Amino acid sequence: ADGSIMLFEDTELLDPANNGVDDAIDNLSPLLQTFPISAGDLIQFAGAVAVSNCPGAPRLEFLAGRPNATVPAALGLVPKPEDPVKTIFSRMSDAGFSPTDLVHLLASHTVARSDTLVDNRQAVPFDSTP
Repeated sequence: ADGSIMLFEDTELLDPANNGVDDAIDNLSPLLQTFPISAGDLIQFAGAVAVSNCPGAPRLEFLAGRPNATVPAALGLVPKPEDPVKTIFSRMSDAGFSPTDLVHLLASHTVARSDTLVDNRQAVPFDSTP
């Protein structure tokens, strides 16, 4: 939430959990250079706008005022899909997510896609369920 990934992308994009995030960073970076907004606020605002553009989705409240990060986030903060369930729940609880919040977050991945999931293929769905 502090925008460190935009400010320290040379470090943070090395974390495998951030594979594919570089496209979003590239799209947002010109806005960070143009407007007087912190990186954390820009990412949160972009997320709120993105969610509200989905049919039937709620409009999320956006509150400004996040300071810019001064150091990169530690590698390994985002759990990997192959981590044990207990590890994922524990880490997400540390970040303030309830089990229900985590289920909602994971459910959103059923409509997500990846440009890094399969070599040389773009927009591969995370969920292949017919």
